[in-house]
Amino acid sequence: MNSAIARYAHRPAGLAFASALALLFLAACGGWIYGDLAFALQAHKITGSIEWRPATDVLTRRLAGFLAAAVFVHLLLGALAWLLARLTAAALPRLEPRHDRAVIAGWFALLAILAIALNGSWYPQSRFAGLEGEWQGPLSTLSVVAGFVTAALFAALAIAAFARGRGAGRPWKRGTAAAAVATVIGLSLLQGATGSPTGASFDRPHVVILGVDSLRNDMSEATADGRSLTPRIDEFLRGAHRFTDATSPLARTYGSWVSILTGRHPVTTNARFNLMPRKLVHEGDTLADALRASGYHAVYATDEVRFANFDESYGFDQFITPPVGASDFLLGKIGDLPVVNLVAATAAGGWLFPSNHANRAVAVTYEPEDFIARLDGEIEVRQPSLLAIHLTLAHWPYSWAGQVSPTTPPENREAYRRAIAAVDRQFDEVVDLLRRKGVLDNAIVVVLSDHGEALGFPSDTMLRKTGSADEIWNSIWGHGTSVMSPHQYSVLLAMRAFGQAALPGAGGAYAWPVSLEDLRPTLEEIATGRAPGDVDGISLVPYLAGTLPASALEQRLRYTETCFNTPMMLAGRIEASGLVSEAIEFYELVPETGWVQLRQNRLPELMAKKQRAVLSRDSLLAAVPSWKDDSVSYLYSSRRSPLPRRLDGRPDPSRDPEAARLWDALQARFAGELAPPAGLP
Repeated sequence: MNSAIARYAHRPAGLAFASALALLFLAACGGWIYGDLAFALQAHKITGSIEWRPATDVLTRRLAGFLAAAVFVHLLLGALAWLLARLTAAALPRLEPRHDRAVIAGWFALLAILAIALNGSWYPQSRFAGLEGEWQGPLSTLSVVAGFVTAALFAALAIAAFARGRGAGRPWKRGTAAAAVATVIGLSLLQGATGSPTGASFDRPHVVILGVDSLRNDMSEATADGRSLTPRIDEFLRGAHRFTDATSPLARTYGSWVSILTGRHPVTTNARFNLMPRKLVHEGDTLADALRASGYHAVYATDEVRFANFDESYGFDQFITPPVGASDFLLGKIGDLPVVNLVAATAAGGWLFPSNHANRAVAVTYEPEDFIARLDGEIEVRQPSLLAIHLTLAHWPYSWAGQVSPTTPPENREAYRRAIAAVDRQFDEVVDLLRRKGVLDNAIVVVLSDHGEALGFPSDTMLRKTGSADEIWNSIWGHGTSVMSPHQYSVLLAMRAFGQAALPGAGGAYAWPVSLEDLRPTLEEIATGRAPGDVDGISLVPYLAGTLPASALEQRLRYTETCFNTPMMLAGRIEASGLVSEAIEFYELVPETGWVQLRQNRLPELMAKKQRAVLSRDSLLAAVPSWKDDSVSYLYSSRRSPLPRRLDGRPDPSRDPEAARLWDALQARFAGELAPPAGLP
């Protein structure tokens, strides 16, 4: 055996040096992030407003786990540089030992450049990709060049080393075998896990809820050229029971999903805001509780958990989500490291970096197919199942890996269109996954949006001719910001039977006034034969079956309300310093769980600024508090007179019976919460 091979075969020459280089690289990248990390965290309306106390045990463990994993993958990078140096020595036997460190350093530099270049090319929003993606082109070229050079050098050295090492004896063979095993293991880790179809047959239907975050119920004005942005969802709807007049009782994810799962209004459950303190939410039994009691396995899956804290207490057996809590806000910022970003996207990244893998909140590296792969690997159908799957790609900021976040209203609209088209493809992949696993052999599948999205279109506000400039602007952007914006609280709702399952009534469009609160009693009656009685929603089964006349729904009233908004959020201005100054100290950490939640002592002032509305088939009455003082404007609108008019008090029932009916209903639903109209004591 020549001296070079012996030197590298019998002792880990230079491994400590390579490890030191790896840790230095990690420290340098961390230092780069630290330079603007404090600003980045302060710029976020949640993390910037938390009064940070000593880290909780949960948060400490998660941060420590992330740091350990980051050190580990960087040490692996160093070990790879060392192994390549071994290969170099085997291929070049005349290489002097005094050049060992230079060879290791050279390989490490090449690998580090490749990592940075690939990160910048694949993830243009990364801090290491350059300001506003201006280095996107050069980094893409650099990644190709660095990758080609690395591969070419590796191939040349491998051929030379094999040729020289054929007679080198057992140490060389051990090294070759180890390299082969490491290659196989690495490839297996980089591949996504793939579940296998079960094909099992059950006498009760699976119940599947597919939620699409922020999907408008009417995409006509959101399209660029009249073509459909959602052909896969459209295909699903063609064979479904679609409810064309469906609303959300609260146009934010958490409040909406609590109503979906419980069949109860936010006033009943007290799920009045995103990140509501858990101890204040009284959800009662849920759809998951009811179906589990009937032998179902309940699964909740989503790729975004920052604003909707769900755990086992809501009745689910299994969660397929990123870790819930402050770590989800923090690690999306701290984790923006080139090597971490590249590893987090792999199957191994799922257990090394759980807060960064398949997580929509980490938009820098999120790939829609990563979440599908996770679902495929973790969903197992061994009994009748409730699968609640929520896709959040269409939520603001409408960006993911390879996409730059929008910064202007025109950019917002175009980015939303791209996100809707992408989530439509993701939806199709979920349906295909369910088909492969045998779920669609016998299933009731619901497709819904938890809320809509206002994008500044004329139809997004009812105030375009009668409101003030501020009122109009506040009502035409986002969701959960105005009850005078129909496309914020109007939602998509449709259900379809697959395989052996059946729904009462014929497929098609139903223009009934329904709410997301109706979903739980409807699905529970379909799955168990009995609808719950202690809910605010109604089962739609009797109306679909014709045992109750649809005309009975004509006088039905529904309610909706807004969430936590500051004046700048309402105005669509997202300057960091302004948002933080407005939202300061509204949030806190929960030591026992590491969750972020609203401070309980701030809730009264947030409740006072909520907008509330009651809707009938033809009319709407809204209570809109002022941000300037304690006054409240009551606005009434009807189809016959669509321009809202202000009410000074309860209308005269003899002259305007519908307005009086809505006034009484609004006061009853939100009893004790509504102030007198502006100008009245």
